[in-house]
Amino acid sequence: MAAVRGITISRAFLAGWMAGIIWFFVSYNWVSHSVSVYGNIPLPMAEGIILLLAAVHGLYVALFAMLVPVVAGGIGNGIGVSGYRGIGETPGRKTLLLRHPLTPVLVLPSAWVLLEVARSWFPAPFPWLMMGAAMWKMPFAKSLYGTAGVYGVSFWIVAVNVLWWSLFRVEKGQRGRVGLLLASVLLIPIALGPLHPRAAGERLKVGIVQGNFRQELKWEESLREETLNTYLDLTEKAVRQGAVLVVWPETAVPSYYQAEPELIEKMREFTSDRKIHLIFGSPGYEIAGREILLYNRVYHLPPHGREEYYDKNVLVPFGEYVPLGKYLPFVEKMVPGEGEFARGAWKGPFRTPVPSGALVCFEISIPSLSRREVGDGSVVLVNVTNDAWFGRSWGPSQHLAVSTLRAMENGVPVLRAANTGISAVIDRSGRIVESIPLQERGVIVAEVETGARPTLYTRFGDWIVIISAAVISVYLLVLLIVWRSRKWTT
Repeated sequence: MAAVRGITISRAFLAGWMAGIIWFFVSYNWVSHSVSVYGNIPLPMAEGIILLLAAVHGLYVALFAMLVPVVAGGIGNGIGVSGYRGIGETPGRKTLLLRHPLTPVLVLPSAWVLLEVARSWFPAPFPWLMMGAAMWKMPFAKSLYGTAGVYGVSFWIVAVNVLWWSLFRVEKGQRGRVGLLLASVLLIPIALGPLHPRAAGERLKVGIVQGNFRQELKWEESLREETLNTYLDLTEKAVRQGAVLVVWPETAVPSYYQAEPELIEKMREFTSDRKIHLIFGSPGYEIAGREILLYNRVYHLPPHGREEYYDKNVLVPFGEYVPLGKYLPFVEKMVPGEGEFARGAWKGPFRTPVPSGALVCFEISIPSLSRREVGDGSVVLVNVTNDAWFGRSWGPSQHLAVSTLRAMENGVPVLRAANTGISAVIDRSGRIVESIPLQERGVIVAEVETGARPTLYTRFGDWIVIISAAVISVYLLVLLIVWRSRKWTT
């Protein structure tokens, strides 16, 4: 904001775009590992793909930067719209509204939130690295997540920065007011605390298994027996420590579970003898006429009765499907064996000892999916994933961080099982209770307290997005009216 105030709109756009490209290119660079190693694409070309993605997402930062010089006139010197001062006239009410000191405090955070929402879904679903995710380690922000979600925290962060920035720009006589407003906004998360009374939930002993199988060996047919026995042996350790619900990672069973009667019998016998509930990933399929549909599936195997399953609802762009694949036929070969999955239907929580909502891989990064699971009755969220694609990059760490947001937003624990890590048990306040480091084999057994009552965010959703849309609509309308009504001079 400090860099682009006072320069032309076009220069602000370019400055914001460059800032966005640098930020996203560095932050998304873990994706290049899977593209180059598993997609058989030379590293320079893989980096070029990441640069292209950064350039597209950087446009959203550029649009925000372009808005700053226009709105910034409302703080301090009141330059109005594009420097217009009506010659020989007193500014009208609409012009004064645009110059009001509070206008940037409302308009700039609202614009940022709407741009984040747009970036989350276009050009493909990828809600990664929201501004609000920056507060995931801050306990005082828990109530803010539970009230307004990650977009609400984004709004709050930008509003604080606008006020802090303006504190050095206003005249000395106005600094006291701006400072008081800044202090008030800073205290909002603490003030929201009483709105989230802690109600006791049920206690549940859970187990998380991390098998740590390298991606290039994961689907070797000769290793299937060893893979399954490893997971069963680790589960046995969890059972001996009292776990009644055990979670394996995404595609932990590297075969079509539904098509192997012997495997089905072995798994059913295992859970029945130990009286445990088991959640695990395995690819699934369905025959629709002459077409075979493949699914990224997660099963729940109870101690008695038949399995239930959930097919991944939101697929990974360029991994499980190719956006605009008709126009980009060459992209299909980037990740062999991928790009053929079908989108599953929504099914609601599993009937585990307590209702549990399953989310596969990056679905945990989509706030609306977790909220929908909890709204349907889930008191625990289960995230199965396979981050082996990303090696020892910071991708798995970013994935873990975003999982904590869903716990704080909905007030439920998150059980995260990852093939090579980072697996973790996250309590309903977003605290990581226990985790298994990256690329290690192990088991977590922990007691968690389930969700007890819906948070304000679970009940009302992304209401901050609706308010932001209303603010921007009114601002643009007034801006248009003022621009059309001004007197033109030569």
